[in-house]
Amino acid sequence: MREAIAVADSGPLIGMTRIGQLELLPRMFSEIIAPPEVWREVTIEGRGLPGAY
Repeated sequence: MREAIAVADSGPLIGMTRIGQLELLPRMFSEIIAPPEVWREVTIEGRGLPGAY
């Protein structure tokens, strides 16, 4: 595993979830940061949609 940090944006998180590849992120990055606005957009505004879990 690489010692790299990823700062996540909602679009790629949702897209990776839709294609069943979200588990690739922790394989590629040692730390994944979702800023509060991204977290809110994906989990609260997007409740029930791909990526929200």
